[in-house]
Order: sequence, then C-alpha cells, then structure tokens
Amino acid sequence: MITLRVEFQKIKRKKIGLTMCALMSIQFAWLFWATRRPDETELLQGWLAHLQTQPLLCAIMMPTVMSVLASRLADIEHKGNTYKQLKTLRTAGALYRAKVFCGFLFILSMTAADFLFLLLLGYGHGYAGNPNPKAYLSSFILQIACCLSLYLLQLDLSMLFFNQMIPMVIGLCGSMLGVILMFLKTYSFLPWGGFLSSALVMMDWNPDTRVINYYYRDFSPVELSALAMVAVWIVVFYTAGRILFTRKES
Repeated sequence: MITLRVEFQKIKRKKIGLTMCALMSIQFAWLFWATRRPDETELLQGWLAHLQTQPLLCAIMMPTVMSVLASRLADIEHKGNTYKQLKTLRTAGALYRAKVFCGFLFILSMTAADFLFLLLLGYGHGYAGNPNPKAYLSSFILQIACCLSLYLLQLDLSMLFFNQMIPMVIGLCGSMLGVILMFLKTYSFLPWGGFLSSALVMMDWNPDTRVINYYYRDFSPVELSALAMVAVWIVVFYTAGRILFTRKES
C-alpha cells in the first residue's frame, strides 16, 4: 500500500484523471449522439443494443486511451532517470505491481463510469424492461480485462522507449486496427481484438425490411479460444513487463 500511495503521489500534479475524463467524454458524446432519437425497435431492444455497440466503440477508442494512460504513468521515471534509484527503496517487483495496480484503478473507474452512463442513457430514453444483470456484469468484467491487457502492453512499451510518442503511435495504430477488425470478423486473437472477441450480443440486419435484430451470441470453440486469449495476453504482458522493469537501469 505504501508503494501504491507513492505512485499516486508521483502523478499528483500530472492531472491524469482529467485527461481520462476528457477522453471518456468523447465516448459518452458518441454514444449519446448515436442513440439520441431511438425508434420503436431501439426502444424494445435498447439494452441489447448497448451490449453490441459498447465493444465496438471500445475497440476504436480504448487502444488510444490506454496508450495515453500508460505513457502518463511511465514518463516520470524516464524524465528523472529514476529507475535505478527507485529500486534502492523498494524491490523492482513491488514497484511494477504498484504501477500496474495504479493503472488498474483508473481502468476500473473508467469502466464503472462507462456502464453507469449506459444505464442512465437507457433509462433516460425509456428502453423497455430492465438490463440483464448477468449480461451487463459479464460485459463489465470482460471490458476491464480487455483494457488491462492493452494497458499492460502499452506500459511495457512506455518503459521500453524513452520517446513516449512511439508507444502512443502504436496505440493509435491499435485503434485503427480495431476499426479494420470490426468490419472483418467478430473475434481476433490479437490484443487489440479482445473487445470484439468478448462481445456478448450480435446484430442481424435485414436489408429488405431494414430492421435490426439483436440477439445473444453463441460462442463457437474458436471464438471461445479467442476470448481466452485476453487472459493469456494479460499474463504474457505482465510477466514481460515485470522482467523488463527488473532489468531496467535508467
């Protein structure tokens, strides 16, 4: 806890919370604009539509958001060349865990705000019935896991490169890849495709009647394997980052 408290003290004046709020407000504005005039079908299936839209939007936005978060949490050590000095006070493993947990708390807060906004939006528009608690809780957990895997990847890159523009460009490329994957497949084994792999609701578009029908997804074995890759990436990136941080000298 002491190491985690020190981590928050280091970023006290960096206004990371305001930066994350600004980025999340873009996502909120997008969701509000997309659902501003719901028709009868959307009112009936609005809660399902949210679970289908949210992963797609996260696939576009979150790689960039996670790159910004990781960069802001890592660049203070680069600027002060304090990697070696910090290890005289705490073990490298404890320092890395604190940085990971600090980012996790930001992710948890942003995801909670995200789903709270979805609930307020749904009740505000007057969607029929109530959201499925099990489906929304599962989607909440999966979104945290996907964000965490991307954050760990970006944190590793931010520690590896002194120039923080390099990991941020990779994050932007990840967002563009999310757009491409969105139009190609509903699952992917890549870290940036985790949101699409974890989508619980699918959409069926009828071009003749121009009616959209939303339904819960039945995962095939291949899709379940792609979903399990999210956990694999978390372990891989955490292990790689811990090794990298342990060997980092300056």
